Amino acid sequence: MVFVRIRNKKQVRRLATVYVVRVAFMAAMLSAFKFAMSFIPNVEPVTLMITVYGSAMGIAYALPATLIFCAVEVAIYGAGSWVLLYFVYWPMLAVAASLLLRGRRYILATALGIVGSVLFGVLSACCDTLFCLAGLAPKHIGQYWVAYYLRGLYFDLAHVISNAVALITLYLPLVAVVRRIAPVAGSRMAFYIAEEYKRTPPEDGEDCCGSD
Repeated sequence: MVFVRIRNKKQVRRLATVYVVRVAFMAAMLSAFKFAMSFIPNVEPVTLMITVYGSAMGIAYALPATLIFCAVEVAIYGAGSWVLLYFVYWPMLAVAASLLLRGRRYILATALGIVGSVLFGVLSACCDTLFCLAGLAPKHIGQYWVAYYLRGLYFDLAHVISNAVALITLYLPLVAVVRRIAPVAGSRMAFYIAEEYKRTPPEDGEDCCGSD
């Protein structure tokens, strides 16, 4: 006979609620900070925040929060060629930060932000070129991409430099703050739930035995 303890349903609901609230709050902070910095061309806090989320909270939090942020941006500003860019680039950054930045690696975080910012400009030119394919002859596609990228190179440089400075100065303090506020995150959620069951006395009817 094998005895199995049934999970505490109230704990499951509570932890699920905490998870949903955290993800929603993280997505809201991305939109709020982006709006707050929108008056400065190509200076945005989204790269910094997603990098911090991925490092401190893990992919289980960073990826859904990023997808919600992208959806909110579309709801606010409407559809355009940038929508494809957002739904490709920002989730990709969240996944990369979650997988690569497990710890206080600010040098790697800064390198990821710089490479990502450069890639953002490249992908932006690619998305705009893609939307113009119908009106361009095949031989002009490459010329259009080069012209579009060079036209925005000044803004791309501002984007890269601002993100590098932000990550160098703010990455470690923000990771520490997020971990202090939400110490249980990412892949540790399942472990935390298991520990909660061990510490919480079972309610009547919530412990039972299994079968052979």
